[in-house]
Amino acid sequence: MAYATYSDVFLHTNLTTNDISNADVTSIITNATVKLNSDINTKVTREFVSPIDNTRENKIDGSNTEFYVQNWSGKYLADMNNDGEITIADVIVRQVTTTGTESTLTVSSVDDDDCKITLSSAPSSGVYLYVDYAYSHVRQLDGSVDNRIKMACVWLTAAYCYAKLNIGRAPSVGFGSTRLTRDMDSYKKYMELYWGEIRGILDQGGIINCAESPHTI
Repeated sequence: MAYATYSDVFLHTNLTTNDISNADVTSIITNATVKLNSDINTKVTREFVSPIDNTRENKIDGSNTEFYVQNWSGKYLADMNNDGEITIADVIVRQVTTTGTESTLTVSSVDDDDCKITLSSAPSSGVYLYVDYAYSHVRQLDGSVDNRIKMACVWLTAAYCYAKLNIGRAPSVGFGSTRLTRDMDSYKKYMELYWGEIRGILDQGGIINCAESPHTI
């Protein structure tokens, strides 16, 4: 799945299949997803699994299979592999024994809302666990995607589409008495809409930092 589809892009913009193909828009959505995730997600590498509270004990005792990440309060597990959905592929759990042997454990399910990871089998007592994951302040689960993420994806995709259509081409072209003019500001306008959505998302988490944004609204 993806945060948006080519139909969403055509619905919210003046782009049509006469301008750019469905296949090209779909490919551009994939690229936009990578950029969008980099702007709203925080990636965590090799977080040490340890007790959090009485609910999230993270016991490594040979019977417990459920573990929680430290960044759970007001957050969601996020799309780490940039495929536009939340699955077991978005977390990596590593086990290290007391002798230093490291292995990757099998994840059976993830709960993005509770920031919980369930393993296929319980780690033995005495080992250490480390987890790689990403988190966001807005939900990205397929079917429950925050609308601001969807719209950010639409606006960024539109900007990339217009970059493909306009950059490197003359702003106007004439055919006899007819002259066609391109809106060369389309990329800028859609990027402004994109950064507006990003600011709203980051503001929810109290982490406004859009220094990268080249435009303001």
